[in-house]
Amino acid sequence: MTLTQVRALIASRPAAIAAAVIGNLIPALGVAFLGWSASQILILYWMENVILGVLTVPRIVAAGRGRPEGFGLALFFIVHYGLFCLGHLIFVMVLVARLVSGGDDLVADADDGRGFYLAILAVAVLHLASQVREWWMPGRWREAAPGSEMFKPYGRIFVLHLTVLLGAWLILGTGAPAATILLLCLLKLALELVMIAITGVSNALKPA
Repeated sequence: MTLTQVRALIASRPAAIAAAVIGNLIPALGVAFLGWSASQILILYWMENVILGVLTVPRIVAAGRGRPEGFGLALFFIVHYGLFCLGHLIFVMVLVARLVSGGDDLVADADDGRGFYLAILAVAVLHLASQVREWWMPGRWREAAPGSEMFKPYGRIFVLHLTVLLGAWLILGTGAPAATILLLCLLKLALELVMIAITGVSNALKPA
């Protein structure tokens, strides 16, 4: 990808890129300045997937334009995506149990956890703003298909699972020092930017 293409991609999806960058800077800053633990980062990433799932439901319904298909797919998505999130939560909690037994705190930072809960709220606001800016305001629901909207969050689950698997290997192998957790945050950011780039190139290749 040339520099001109990179600039065009940034110009075409500024809100998504900003949400990815800022959303991954939040846990990185929490680790660097608030003493957040590996457990908190894993839980924050799981909450981010839940937030994306919640925001996807109205997109499916809107893309269905009032037809039963849209409501049916939205209900199927809630069950199916919910099971994915439940499975991921079990995996995360197993890792958290390992980390807590090793001396890691579950939700404890310099301000008694307030910063962590504010981070969850900030991530939700970022993704909501990105969706409003790139999907609702341009009226993309008018041409979207409910089936297509239903599958979009699953790519994010793949990124998160890959990040957690690699991160767990690093964290458990090194005792979860701050540098390792920061590397986990940067890895997730890199994977998300790659996904945004792939989506942007795919959209650009679609016939007008």
